[in-house]
Formats: sequence, C-alpha cells, structure tokens
Amino acid sequence: MVAHAIANRVVMYYQTQYQNGVYVSPLPLIGYVTHLLLAAFHLNMGHTGPDIVHLNDFMPSEPYYAPMWPDIAALQGNGTKVIGMLGGAAPGTYDCLVDSLFDTYYPPLKDVISTYKLDGMDLDVEQSVSPATITRLIRTLKEDFGEDFIITLAPVASALTEGGNLSGFDYIDLEANMGSQISWYNAQFYSGFGTFFPEDQYDSIINYNQGIDPARVTAIVLTNPSNGFGYIGPDNVVTSIENLMTKYGTGWGGVGGWEYFNSLPDSSEPWEWAIMMKNAMQVQKAKIEAKQREVEAREAEERAVVRSRMFKLSAREN
Repeated sequence: MVAHAIANRVVMYYQTQYQNGVYVSPLPLIGYVTHLLLAAFHLNMGHTGPDIVHLNDFMPSEPYYAPMWPDIAALQGNGTKVIGMLGGAAPGTYDCLVDSLFDTYYPPLKDVISTYKLDGMDLDVEQSVSPATITRLIRTLKEDFGEDFIITLAPVASALTEGGNLSGFDYIDLEANMGSQISWYNAQFYSGFGTFFPEDQYDSIINYNQGIDPARVTAIVLTNPSNGFGYIGPDNVVTSIENLMTKYGTGWGGVGGWEYFNSLPDSSEPWEWAIMMKNAMQVQKAKIEAKQREVEAREAEERAVVRSRMFKLSAREN
C-alpha cells in the first residue's frame, strides 16, 4: 500500500529560510499546502557524528533554525505533512549511502528524521546513483519508520519517459520494482527537462511504458523566473490543471512549486501561489462533481421513465 498518495496535492519546497537576513516563515501556507518539502538536507563525506547531516549550510540543531522548527511543528499540527528533501543540485550525499559507507552515514540521517518528526523524505537524486543504493535507502526508510512514512522521488520530468536523467538509475525500472513503496513522484518540469504548459509532456509520462497513475505524478514548476530556467506563469499552470483534471478526474495528483520565498504573482506575499493552485483544483473539482451529478440525475430520470412505461404496459396487459 502506498502511503499518502492523496489527490490534488499542493506541494511547496522551502529552502530559503532567510531573505536579506530576515526569517521567512512558512506559517502563511497553513491551509493551502498539503505538503511542505524542507530543503535541502545533505550528508557530508568525512564529517562525524551530528555534523554529517546539514540542512543547507548548517546542522539542523544550530540556532540559525531556532525560529523554524516551532513553525514546522505548527504546520504539522494543522494537517500539513512536512517532508525532508535529501540531495538536490549539490553532489555527494548519495555517495555516502553506498553499501560500504551506509552504516556510517545513514544513522545520523535517521536520527534527524526522528528528532524533528519528519513525515517523510523526498529523494532528489542529481548525481549518478546505482539502483542498489536507491533501493536499499527506500527499503531501510520504510523498515525504520513504517508504512505511513512518505517516500517521494524528484526526477526531472524527462526521466519518467527514459529521456534526460540526472540520477543514474532508470525510473521506469524503479517504478516496476519499488513502486509500492514510493508514495509519488515530484517531477521537475523545468531546466530544459520539461514544461508543464502545454500539458502534453505530463500526458506522455502517464502513457509511457507500463504507465504511472496520474494520482502519483505531481508536477513541480518554478514559482519565479529567478529560480531557474523554464518558468511558466501561474495562470498557465492553472490552465494545465484544468485540462488535466478534466482528463484524469478529481483524483489527479497535483502541483508543486520551487520554491516558496519569492513565489509570484506577488513575491511580497509568496503564499499567494499556493492559494491560486489550491483554488484552481477546488474549482475544477466542483465543476467535475457538478457535471457528474447532472449525468446521474439524467440517468435516474431516464430509468424512472422506463420503469413508468413498463408499469403502464404491465397494467394494460393485466
């Protein structure tokens, strides 16, 4: 059973905790995001003890993060799942998790997950990693934290059709072998590896090879053109949401943004991006459900007409 593959996710990556020396609180996201992805955790080769695990430039326990952890707990207390992102663009983390080093570098990561009560881990593999390494990590996390622990992966979108791939292993093979233990994929539709508007590439992922349930493919897009190459505006994201929900229904997997602190349309109120996405999915869901009710009512009326005719015919014969 895959944990927490809920419909209509709004996922937000939260990596920039300070902007110009001012703390950026995630609290305004309460009620609008389903999952906050806390980025980016790294494992440091050659370090020892707690210093093995860093969240960006510091150990998670350092005073730098003192304002953040109570906010993280508040989000969780209000129903948002908080997932740690492991890896990303900085290389080296997954080199620490090969078999010969696993027992040295994995336990401090396990301790951080336990200490800060993270609900899952997003494995963002942007270096060449063997299938054996990623498989062992997924299995060990499930063994240690249970079936409800969320495990996601963050491939570039093209990797889900066996195109451009930063991870080294084949995601289609991984899905075939480990899909039951992967909650969903946070597919990166930017940086030259994909675009979410128009939504053709998303469709090609769902239809490729054995296919992946659209409930398990969350489209990650840039929230600001300064965050990378391939930005699309929130209005275009909303258009693709409408088209994909029309096609795949109310169980569709949702969207996410990289990253929170400067999200448009108003970077001074970056939570507006998440509000737009949640509202777009709610509106589309309501439209789909209203149409379904219309169809059901029409079918019920047609059945009533048929029953009435049959009753009259039976009465006439008697």
